[in-house]
Amino acid sequence: MKTRKVTTLRRTFARLDAMRALTALARASATIVRSHVASLGASRTARRLTAATAASPGRDDSIHNLDAQYDSEPAPYVVVKRVRRDDVGALGDIFLSTGASSVSTTDADLGTENEKEIFSSNTFEEAASDEVQSRVWDSCDVQAYFPSRDVARGSIEAAEEILGTTLDVTYGSSKSNDWVQVVKDSFTPTKIAEGLYIVPDWCDSVDSSAVNIVLEPGIAFGTGEHPTTRMCLRWLKKTLARRGETELVVDFGCGSGVLAIGALVMGAKRAVGVDLAAQAVQSSIDNAKLNGVEDRLVTMLGDGTDSGTPGANGQADIVVANILIGPVLDLEELLAGYCKPGGSIALSGILYSEEQSNAVVAKYSKHFTDIEVWEEDGWACVHGTRNNKTV
Repeated sequence: MKTRKVTTLRRTFARLDAMRALTALARASATIVRSHVASLGASRTARRLTAATAASPGRDDSIHNLDAQYDSEPAPYVVVKRVRRDDVGALGDIFLSTGASSVSTTDADLGTENEKEIFSSNTFEEAASDEVQSRVWDSCDVQAYFPSRDVARGSIEAAEEILGTTLDVTYGSSKSNDWVQVVKDSFTPTKIAEGLYIVPDWCDSVDSSAVNIVLEPGIAFGTGEHPTTRMCLRWLKKTLARRGETELVVDFGCGSGVLAIGALVMGAKRAVGVDLAAQAVQSSIDNAKLNGVEDRLVTMLGDGTDSGTPGANGQADIVVANILIGPVLDLEELLAGYCKPGGSIALSGILYSEEQSNAVVAKYSKHFTDIEVWEEDGWACVHGTRNNKTV
């Protein structure tokens, strides 16, 4: 009996080794394809960044089509129902060792009266503890995605043989690009103020007579869903109307470009978007084109200390920085240096509290007067007028 078990295990591990080899080959091939896509994407980004200071580039449809083809492949998955707590870890290891690209675990009683909440941790140290790592439901549903249905079946056979049990398995597949429509459906036109909306580029405007800032929501911050973005846009609307003719607006930490673009569509002549992230700069360029203001927006990749940045020598009528409390406090002299005497500044990305908004008021009182603080949902927007004191 012992010899038979040893032989069975040897056969099992031999098959696992073969499947690992095939999986490694498949992953290597996928890496080559992804590297090719990334390389082409990098070339596309480089071309577009270069063209932003020269002629407008055309859309690179070859890349777009390759992305669409890559994303349109179905993604096979399996769901194993009601796996015992003691088998969950081993099952996940087997799946990952035999070709699964991802494994997730949920409570088998999710949505029933027997559902249990399992909390993780409040700190990184606690999250790394053995006690937290071992937390799992008594009975779990385990879902795994595979490169093909055949690999999924082979993985299930290996799991049943190793665990010595028959698994309750459901096979299925989902299109890799289903999430695109899900994300699109989650973004709808957002009313910022009376007569001011942010509109995703695939949506129709709610009010054609209003100011509509068209955006392609992406990884860069600034879709209009966060209170800080909304407050900054309301402040820009009010300030631009009060000032009348506005020559230059500087947006620090521009993200999606929503504030700089918003200033332009609301009447500013020129705007500058500054950000440390290349993806944010590219997002600002793309969104400016959607609004037809790309010829009036200059984007700068960096921290704003470059003296060649438009407005760097105290030429900006308006400075807006929707960033974080640390940079807001650290950049007081830099931001004050951009803002001309009598110019206006708005600072957000900070909490409405003594530690944050009050600290910003105290820090900026040296170079700004008439400072006010707006609040929305616990977030603050601090704004004021530049005095004549030199930096």
